Amino acid sequence: MSRLLAALLVLSLQIPGAKAEDRQARIFTNEFGTTEVPVTPRCIVSLHDFSLTAQLLEFGVTPCGSTGRKRLWAETQFRGSSGRYDTAGIAYIGTHQAPDLETIAALKPDLIIGLSYHAALRDRLSAIAPVVLLPLREKGIGASAAELADLVGRQDRYQELAGEYQTIVAAFRRRVPDADRITVTPLEIYRDGFRLIGRGGIEQVIADFDLGHVPAYDSHAADIPYSLERLADFDSDFLIDTYEEALDEEAETRAFRQTAQWKALFAVRNSQFLYLNRSRYGETMGGLIGSATLLFSHIAEREALRQLP
Repeated sequence: MSRLLAALLVLSLQIPGAKAEDRQARIFTNEFGTTEVPVTPRCIVSLHDFSLTAQLLEFGVTPCGSTGRKRLWAETQFRGSSGRYDTAGIAYIGTHQAPDLETIAALKPDLIIGLSYHAALRDRLSAIAPVVLLPLREKGIGASAAELADLVGRQDRYQELAGEYQTIVAAFRRRVPDADRITVTPLEIYRDGFRLIGRGGIEQVIADFDLGHVPAYDSHAADIPYSLERLADFDSDFLIDTYEEALDEEAETRAFRQTAQWKALFAVRNSQFLYLNRSRYGETMGGLIGSATLLFSHIAEREALRQLP
């Protein structure tokens, strides 16, 4: 009797229109709700290239559609993926702020994956396919990647990547037992100011390495622009910025990095300013591993200078 009930449950969760072997469905639940999803997704649409598409590709899953960046007469850039993976078969569905619902519908996906800020589109997208939102902003890269791995049946690959990352973290802590005395500030420079933000998991790596911050950083307001005059408040042993190569951001911020205020910073004077290509290190497990490897090399495997003994 129990086997019969189990068989009936599977049949009741079948998705109309799919092949028989692909029609099984299951229930997926997280803090954003409960959704019936395919056991083996056939066509996945990703609503964020940097955080979701790159992670899917790291898991060995190619989405049928993804948001990205597209300029006139230029190929679509899937941040964190273009140049690293074969993205020729991924359809461009617009930007992550404004995905094109008609393009998504034309792909006939059986699963759409987004982030929490896509909640406003959820009802409209749900008319196309099941929608799952992941807690990247709320819980971080590791927890979000674990849920994504569960959704697409790549838990083993997630465990491999998570284990590799934790190995680097443990090695750093052994090599730098007083890491909290080394101050690090991740920022993003613009033409006439900056924000305190670390791309590609840099902020998570800093926390997992137990690295420290200057007092101003610990009390800063999140995601607001600061003027050049505030720069000295965040003078740290190490500064980290990232650039988007496709947008020529390095050239656009060159004037900022020529100012007297910038050149006076401890990290700049002592060659402890790290400038990283952010598309190489997406908000993924691979991004965490790449960022952790870089910081390990620059901080744990050299005679790093400190402002305070």
